[in-house]
Amino acid sequence: MDGDWLRLAQVLRTERDRRGLSQKAFGKQLGVGRTVIQTIERGRGFKKVTGTLRSVERALGWETGSVESILKGEGPLLPPESDGFGSGHGKGAELPLRISQALTEGTTLDTTIVPLAPNAEMVVVVKGKPAATKAEIRAALVAWEKREGYIERLGEIVDEQQD
Repeated sequence: MDGDWLRLAQVLRTERDRRGLSQKAFGKQLGVGRTVIQTIERGRGFKKVTGTLRSVERALGWETGSVESILKGEGPLLPPESDGFGSGHGKGAELPLRISQALTEGTTLDTTIVPLAPNAEMVVVVKGKPAATKAEIRAALVAWEKREGYIERLGEIVDEQQD
């Protein structure tokens, strides 16, 4: 089957990362092992769209045929009420291009979610740049650890204000 399997791999990896799922956790959700997810995310071409890829579509809240759509250079096929992020997100939640780009590049080092109000939260994604060395990644993680406490306290401040 022709198509851009590397593009599909990137889209799936980005969506899995965005949801905060490891390859192992996503594989477990689909009923397959981590190595299956690794194979898909390496962009290895297949002769046809497999049942596992159909399961990926369903797990991400995409319509059947999304894999083929992505392979043709388009986006996933979304349900009419969708905002582009699968289920659970309100309309208008699309991310600015610069944020989407930053989320697809480099390595995800850590994430956290801070409650801001009863119906709102802040999502923090800590990314390592693609060309970063191991030493630079370690330094970034140390810097993040110093700042993470400040961000977590934001949630405590919100809780205090609500009491």
